Amino acid sequence: MGEKSGARKVYEEILVQDPLCFDALFQNALLMDQCGEGQAALRLFEEKLVLAQEEQKENDARNVRLIMAQIKYLQKNVDEALSSYKELAKEDPNNYRPYFYQFVIYSLLDRNEKAKAQFAKCREVCPKNFKVEGFVQTPLSRAKLFGSGLDN
Repeated sequence: MGEKSGARKVYEEILVQDPLCFDALFQNALLMDQCGEGQAALRLFEEKLVLAQEEQKENDARNVRLIMAQIKYLQKNVDEALSSYKELAKEDPNNYRPYFYQFVIYSLLDRNEKAKAQFAKCREVCPKNFKVEGFVQTPLSRAKLFGSGLDN
């Protein structure tokens, strides 16, 4: 509702209770990036990654790395983001999210053959109750996940 500082406070309160809560981390990362604090967000997530690794929470560590890749994308470090997504897909080939994010980036770059390949892989491993096709059809969903896109 436009109250970035209030929203960040709520996410930070959630993170006190659950330091690796994916939704709170993700939304807080988006807010931090929107406020020009992208580098601080990456440092925060590096700390969260260490925490997840120390606690041997492999899935949480991958989630943190997924968010870090999205921050890299938002900061227009597309090659780094794609590299991170490829690495995540290699580590957990049954997780649809790295394929999905690669599909979206390749689509925005008009690299349609690569986009099609990633979308096919995403659909192959995606949970049946998640309708990828409907989600990517709306410009609002793309803007929500990936910001305003690339300038070039």
